[in-house]
Amino acid sequence: MSPTGRRASLLALFAALAGVGCGAGATTPDMPALVFPGPPALTVPSASGALGVAVWWSPAQPTVGYDAAQLAITDATGAPVTGLTLTIVPWMAAHGHGSSVEPAVSETAPGVYVATPLDFFMSGHWELMSAISRPAGSAEAIDDSAEPTVDVP
Repeated sequence: MSPTGRRASLLALFAALAGVGCGAGATTPDMPALVFPGPPALTVPSASGALGVAVWWSPAQPTVGYDAAQLAITDATGAPVTGLTLTIVPWMAAHGHGSSVEPAVSETAPGVYVATPLDFFMSGHWELMSAISRPAGSAEAIDDSAEPTVDVP
């Protein structure tokens, strides 16, 4: 990319960030194609211990910038848990801050959820503070959480 193109890209980014700071609606950044190959990068239990959360990253080693996560959530028997609402906040505990971009989460297959974009805007140790819920109704109510982590070089 030419210096002029880079400058234009940076100005567009600053304008978008300034708009968010001034109360304008946030925009979702462009994401590369999502690829979640191989075994999960990590598996963590939920806070209650009732759920297992397997995590894949895209790219496989997250980098500074916009990344994504795929979470496969299972119950104690290993069965996928469907119909959940996940609220995910990328959090950098060492600095006491999160990201200004709120990721969208969608269920892409039974018990498989994709969160994008994850704005890892600086290197370091990040947590995905994840609230996991499902209201009572067609299935058993769930109110749980999990905190998978990743080191971004």
